Amino acid sequence: MLGDLIAKLDRPGVAAAVLATLDPVIAGQIEKRAAAEAMPVADFVAGAVRDFVERADDDLWFQLITVMRKAEDPGIAAIHAILQWVVGKNHAAR
Repeated sequence: MLGDLIAKLDRPGVAAAVLATLDPVIAGQIEKRAAAEAMPVADFVAGAVRDFVERADDDLWFQLITVMRKAEDPGIAAIHAILQWVVGKNHAAR
């Protein structure tokens, strides 16, 4: 399920739907980061999530799995957690 969502994140409609479910502050930060890198938001979101998948350490994966286990919609919860990580201080200088 999460893999399918990640695979579709580069589609503008999918990325927009995910951003619409985020806290507006985080969604705004994602949009600013995409603009700063001169990228469409969907491409930025897809790249950020894929970057997390490739580079996250065991601690971040454990945190992500915990979030997913507690969520009603684990896929969306995982994407939210990843995007919060992207705009957080752990990943500020992408």
